[in-house]
Amino acid sequence: MTEHLPIVLVRTENPANIGQVARAMKNFGLSRLHLVNCVPHQVQEAYTLGWNAKELIDRAKIFSSLEEAVKDSVLTIGFTRRSGHSRGEPRSFLDVLPQVIETARDHEVALVFGNEKNGLSNQELKTCHLATVLPTHSAHASLNLSHAVAIASFLIFNQTPGSALHFRKPERFYATQEELWDLMADFKTVLERLDYSDKKWNDLLTRTLHNLNRLFKKAGLERREFHLFKAFLSRVEQKIKKEEEAEAL
Repeated sequence: MTEHLPIVLVRTENPANIGQVARAMKNFGLSRLHLVNCVPHQVQEAYTLGWNAKELIDRAKIFSSLEEAVKDSVLTIGFTRRSGHSRGEPRSFLDVLPQVIETARDHEVALVFGNEKNGLSNQELKTCHLATVLPTHSAHASLNLSHAVAIASFLIFNQTPGSALHFRKPERFYATQEELWDLMADFKTVLERLDYSDKKWNDLLTRTLHNLNRLFKKAGLERREFHLFKAFLSRVEQKIKKEEEAEAL
C-alpha cells in the first residue's frame, strides 16, 4: 500500500526541510518523494538532516507543476491550515484517513504539502480532490513541514500490517506451562526448606505458591525470567545446604 503514496512537496524553500521529510518518510515506510518547484535538494544540508534517507532524496522526482506531479493519482489530498470562501473548509485528516487507506490499496494517492511560509495557494489547493488539516492546539496551530509529513505518515503507517511486526515477540519468548510447573516445584522445595508449611490454622505454603503461580501467569513469564528464577532458587538452595552442613559439624 505505501508504494502508492507519494509525498508531494510544493515550492519548498529550505533543503533541510526536504531532508527531514525524507527521513520521516523512511521512518514510516514511504519511499516516493515528488518535488514541485522546490530548491535544489541534492545538497549537504538535505543529506545531513535526512540521515539514512539519502536514497529517497536522490530518487526524488522533479516537476514543474503540481498538475504534472499528481497526474497519475486518483485521489489527491492537500494539507492546509487555512480556510476561506475560495478554499473551503478543510476536513480533519483523521476523517479522511479511511478513504486514503482504502484507495491506496490499489491506486495512487498523493499527499500534497505546501510552502513552509504560506502553505498551498488557492490554485494549488483547487488541484487537489480534498483539503485536509492535521488537528493541533489552537494556541499554535501551524506545524513545521517535516512534522506535518511525519504525523500524516505515522497515521497511515499505523493502519498497515507492518506496524505490528516491529513489536512481535520472537518465537518461544515466554516460558511454557511445563517450565512454569518446573519452576513452581523449585519454589516449593526452597520454601519448605525455609520452614514454610501448612498447619491447621495457617496454610502459608499453599497460599504462597498459589500467589506466585497466579503472578507468573498474569504477567506472562518470559523465558529469560524463568532461567533467572531457576538460577536464583538454585543458589538459595545451595546456601541453605551449606549452612545446614556447617551446623552439623
